[in-house]
Amino acid sequence: MITNEIGINAGKIWHYLNENKEVKVKELKKILKFNEQELNLAIGWLSREGKLFHYFDDDNSWIICLTEK
Repeated sequence: MITNEIGINAGKIWHYLNENKEVKVKELKKILKFNEQELNLAIGWLSREGKLFHYFDDDNSWIICLTEK
């Protein structure tokens, strides 16, 4: 996977979160039809830019949301 594709996928995640506030990572993978590698690389990209807040809910599900909201 090239850097440009990772950036495009990061943009798709950002746009989804901008419209939907927060999401379980497992659900986001299904919604955006990303494989594990595509999803994790794009989340890493956004995390490195300081755009994501991460936490785990009571069921130990990984949740992400934008830090900008």
